[in-house]
Amino acid sequence: MFKRILIANRGEIACRIARTASRLGVDTVAVCSDPDRGAPFTKACDATIPIGGATPMESYLDIDKILKAAEQSGAEAIHPGYGFLSENAEFAERCKATGLVFIGPDAEAIRVMGLKDSARTAAINSGVPVLPGYDGEDQSPDTLISAAEKTGYPILIKAAAGGGGKGMRVVTTAEDFLPSLESVKRESLSAFGNDSVLIEKYLPSSHHIEIQVFADSHGNTVHLYERDCSMQRRYQKVIEESPAPLLTDKLRSEMTTAAVNCAKAIGYVGAGTIEFLVDSSQFYFLEMNTRLQVEHPVTEKVTGQDLVEWQLRVASGEPLPCKQEDIEQNGHAMEVRVYAENPDRGFLPATGTILDITHPEYNFGSLKDTIRIDTGVVAGSKVSAHYDPMISKVITWTEDREDARMLMITVLEDYRILGVPTNISFLQSILKQPDFIESSYDTQYLTHNLEQVLSHIPTNDKTPYFACAWLFLQDLDSQLVKQGTQSDHHSPWLAMHPLRTESTRKYCFEYAIDVQRQAMVFTYNLGRFEFEDGLILDAEIKSHHEISVTIRGKQTKLYAVHTNNTVFLHIDGQHHRVDILGIDHASRDRLDASGTVFSPMPGMVIEVRVEPGQSVSKGDRLLCIEAMKMEHDILAPSSGTVKTVYCKSGDSVTENTSLVIIESA
Repeated sequence: MFKRILIANRGEIACRIARTASRLGVDTVAVCSDPDRGAPFTKACDATIPIGGATPMESYLDIDKILKAAEQSGAEAIHPGYGFLSENAEFAERCKATGLVFIGPDAEAIRVMGLKDSARTAAINSGVPVLPGYDGEDQSPDTLISAAEKTGYPILIKAAAGGGGKGMRVVTTAEDFLPSLESVKRESLSAFGNDSVLIEKYLPSSHHIEIQVFADSHGNTVHLYERDCSMQRRYQKVIEESPAPLLTDKLRSEMTTAAVNCAKAIGYVGAGTIEFLVDSSQFYFLEMNTRLQVEHPVTEKVTGQDLVEWQLRVASGEPLPCKQEDIEQNGHAMEVRVYAENPDRGFLPATGTILDITHPEYNFGSLKDTIRIDTGVVAGSKVSAHYDPMISKVITWTEDREDARMLMITVLEDYRILGVPTNISFLQSILKQPDFIESSYDTQYLTHNLEQVLSHIPTNDKTPYFACAWLFLQDLDSQLVKQGTQSDHHSPWLAMHPLRTESTRKYCFEYAIDVQRQAMVFTYNLGRFEFEDGLILDAEIKSHHEISVTIRGKQTKLYAVHTNNTVFLHIDGQHHRVDILGIDHASRDRLDASGTVFSPMPGMVIEVRVEPGQSVSKGDRLLCIEAMKMEHDILAPSSGTVKTVYCKSGDSVTENTSLVIIESA
């Protein structure tokens, strides 16, 4: 076993590796970028080496910096985690050349299975069925168009070097092929440095099942059963579970055998995942991930094995810890991914500081064996635009699926994260959908039912949310008001100051809750709010971030924090975001007068599709912004005429930057 390893990653996976290594008596050294200095994963390791930079290209993707840090640390091996350099053949080769052990497969296996076209060929050679399509070297548009027509629409254009849902487009008609091809190539080149694509037949109703495989250098290869990853949005996994609810014993046996044979055929060593699409009783090879997967805890919970420990033992030359007949699949496990993102804004990634976070205490209580939370953030952690916005993974395990589902709902209700918007309410809604309960969903479920899922997110009576947000803000130190007068003369917080007076006053409050802009008139005096409809509410600050509300005789406890002009609330297991637009005596009519379209996130404008004077309809594409190496279309919120365009291709924009003004039709 190694004495010291370097972890070339960050966040929750770096924490995860450090915990297992520590248990095995292996020292760990973290590398960290400038934004990650002092992050929890650096404290989880025995030592830290700063490598500078902010973007991945300047830090975690800089091979020279990583190798230099390894030499400086005296590490014998490098664990790449997942993402970043974990599937980089050049990195694996250079580790070997410098005498370091790359904790993963060899460079040739990464190279063969890392590109979807060569992986497809390898699957065919090992006897694994593949979808009809094209994976040739000729990448001319004419050849690709011809391949699409031969395959038959609908087809899927996939980046050959892709992964994580990036560089994929479904095309249903020949007219849409070229624009989709250009978008995939552009996104693929940005994310992977390679714009080659392949064409595959698209199955509109299928399940995504992946098999965990593991092999050592002594000729042993095993599987650790399957994970169902069919609940997806834009090809990115939302919920994973094991066992796969609808998989028969016969099909499970066929798929696990095919996965093991595929790994053996390329002489694979280490942890890997063979992914399949399942259509009725037929399965097709999709791709192989030559690394540890984000959803590996699901497999760990149902098999009782530590896959990171397996990686360290295999990489150090030991045989696999178990034989195939010793690996059992017990109970049922589920995993959800908690992201800093805005479900009501098209799931755009969010940035900011986590001001308050309380992980459910189940990790340390009597349910510690049934609930697991993998995270790399604490209160004060910043969610940066440079990295994936995942906050944590929540895993539940019980004897059967329904208990695991109900336990997950309970955990998410107790999971308080304030300071950035999250997808927790969205996850809760999915878990409560009848189709999910009955396992009658496929990979296209969210594509066809997204509006229904979002509409089922509970909102309760919004009045207490607003009133308590105001009360919370009222308790701010008077210095905040003074600072606001110096730094921002237009800040809505200045209008809050009169709330400190003891006289009864009438106000018009303009706000946006969960993106919906509204207004409300109320009178206020010493913690008591009275609204136009006669509703009376009393509120009291109980402790840090905690507020007690009494409305219609019922007392409710909620938590609130604010950042700039935004308040984040947690009440009755639900999260809400309130953007304060102003508190004054102004008319509410002006709320709907503006036709300004704002940027929902920071990023770069890569294409502007409209110009002043152009007529647009609701839902038309106005422009495209690239963020997190993915393209996001900005759509017209209403029909009308474009009055002003504030940006051009190549412009960098921040969240809430004015992009376009549309005059109503």
